[in-house]
Amino acid sequence: MFLMVAMQLYAVANPAFAADPDAGKAIYAANCTACHGGTGNGKGAAAIALTPKPTDFTAAAFWAGRTDAQVAGSVRSGRPGTSMTGFTQLSDADLADVTAYLRTFIK
Repeated sequence: MFLMVAMQLYAVANPAFAADPDAGKAIYAANCTACHGGTGNGKGAAAIALTPKPTDFTAAAFWAGRTDAQVAGSVRSGRPGTSMTGFTQLSDADLADVTAYLRTFIK
C-alpha cells in the first residue's frame, strides 16, 4: 500500500510519470476483458461461470470513496473470496495505466 501511495505522490510531482489510460486499455484487453467485459460492466464471456460475479466498473457505487491506490492494490494482489487473481507481473506504471483506464468506465 505504501508503494502505491508513493507512486501516486511521485506522479503528481512528476507529470512525465502521469498514468496513460490508452496504455491501460491494452493491459485491460489482454488481462481483464474475459471476466469484466469489453465495456467494464462485469459481463465478460467468463462471468457466467463465476461466483461472485466480476466487478462492474461502470457502477458509481463501486467507485464511491475508492482511491486509485485501492484499485491498483486489488489488481496487484487480487480479491480474496473471488476468482480475481493478482497481477503481480505488472509494473507500477502498468498498474497506474490500467487504473486510469478503469476510471474511463465511470458513467
